[in-house]
Amino acid sequence: MKTRSLLIMAALFIILLFSGCNTVPESIDADLAPIEFFQLGQEASNKTNYEAALLYYQTFIDRFPEDAQRIVEAEFEIANIYYKLDDLQKADEMFTAILEKYNQPGADVLPAWPKILSEKQLATVQEKSKEAVE
Repeated sequence: MKTRSLLIMAALFIILLFSGCNTVPESIDADLAPIEFFQLGQEASNKTNYEAALLYYQTFIDRFPEDAQRIVEAEFEIANIYYKLDDLQKADEMFTAILEKYNQPGADVLPAWPKILSEKQLATVQEKSKEAVE
């Protein structure tokens, strides 16, 4: 009897642990400042709530399509989340797309760090992909 109660309590604890921590907002406040999308996305990512983090970054991209500098930053964060989720194909595609932006006209306004980190992450993704095939 005690064993069964302990198992039930352990199961409930695990369910609460995984369901309570990773909530995804149903909607994002229309008045959210651009920097807040990144703050909330980073907080969610730090808690491994990648679904919420992806929502914040993608919503930023959708709401501020004219902000090329920050869009490339949001895209880097999204690509990095896919890497953390071990979706190497999606991460490869996204890091490659980010790097392609730096070969387009107007790329001189883009921040340098997403390019530098995308090059490093893309090399890591491709190496990891190669190891998975072998």
